[in-house]
Amino acid sequence: MTRRVVITGLGVVSAAGIGIEETWRTIETAPPRADLVEVPATSDEDRKFKLFATPEYRIADVTETYVDGAQLEREGIDGQRDVKHLIAASGLAMDDAGLRSTGAEPDLAEVGLVVADEHPGVERLARTLYSSVTGSAAAPSRPGYGDVAEQVFELNTYLVPYRVARALHLGGECAFVNSACTSGLTAIDNAATQIRLGRTSLAIAAASDDPLSSGKFRWFADQQLYSPDGVLRPFDAAASGTVFGDGGAAVVLEDEEHALRRGARIYGRLLGAGFTQDGWRISAPNPASANQGRSIRRALAEAGLDAAHVDVIVPHGTGIPMIDKYEARTIRGLWPDRNAQPTCLPLKPYVGHNLGGSSLLEAALLLKAMRERRIPAVRAGEPAVAPSHGLDLPARSSSKVIRHAVKTAVGFGGFYGSIVLQAL
Repeated sequence: MTRRVVITGLGVVSAAGIGIEETWRTIETAPPRADLVEVPATSDEDRKFKLFATPEYRIADVTETYVDGAQLEREGIDGQRDVKHLIAASGLAMDDAGLRSTGAEPDLAEVGLVVADEHPGVERLARTLYSSVTGSAAAPSRPGYGDVAEQVFELNTYLVPYRVARALHLGGECAFVNSACTSGLTAIDNAATQIRLGRTSLAIAAASDDPLSSGKFRWFADQQLYSPDGVLRPFDAAASGTVFGDGGAAVVLEDEEHALRRGARIYGRLLGAGFTQDGWRISAPNPASANQGRSIRRALAEAGLDAAHVDVIVPHGTGIPMIDKYEARTIRGLWPDRNAQPTCLPLKPYVGHNLGGSSLLEAALLLKAMRERRIPAVRAGEPAVAPSHGLDLPARSSSKVIRHAVKTAVGFGGFYGSIVLQAL
């Protein structure tokens, strides 16, 4: 018999907070706005841009809860924000699941791990190279060949799950995935597969990205994909682009019977997942395709549900007009009667676009909303959101029983992914 998989722990590191409880309180009461940050760059116009930033001292504090600061420095992790996010988020998720409580510790040698990271090591190397060219104020010392060579080695993707597993003493099946913005959903599905096949009773899926790169910002800006004023307005008539978000997230997945035996708090059950690919262009969905819709239908079919059962959908919701338009068409195609549409809840205005970590981060926030039975208002800065795509967007926060929900994502490179969650 196929095992049922539930989510018993959430870990979040974001501009909205450290830990799921603080993050949720911030979303409900005082959502953050994008800040101006400065990074090494080859020109002054690329050196500063807005993003949802997580304070470095807070990342350091929570990471050092799980890994000694000297070890971080010795192993070169102190300069890798994405790895620190992954360690911190995974540790927070384990704590939230009660896996470190006295007398409740599982055999960590049997806990699985799937890590998603879209640009492992790339942004750190980019900052080093920009500094070597410019000697910028953000990093005035110019590195030598050895520094660059060491950081080229850090591009090996296997180092990311290795460092997370080492930090948290995990010894089960371990893997790395990268499918652009759908990476987090792929990680969740892969971790769930370990449990369904009976390889383990517990697995962690974690995802992060490091957006502090002027090269990444400049590429998005040149393609007119980055919001000029630093305001992220998904499905808004005034949408002008996305805004990066610093951070990462992790979830603990568990065999349902195992979770019930140990009295774990359960956020929800993972019912299904679906993934597709269109191979059309790197940075845009094929407007003639229905591949996002196919991924949602596949996830619903695996869950044994039809579209009418869905109460909430969390779209990719980047604020990039062409992608918003594509997603809106997908949603209207699945739910042509607007009165029967699920609530459409874009979450990036609260935490920014975490790229390869975004879909898992937003899945964690969705699970919290399901447990709290609360829908936060769609937030798009000033002026108030002005929907332009015929979707059911919540104008104000409200109570709502969410029985079934979909998280879906659109990734660069033609990747599409969706998962279906059920409240218990």
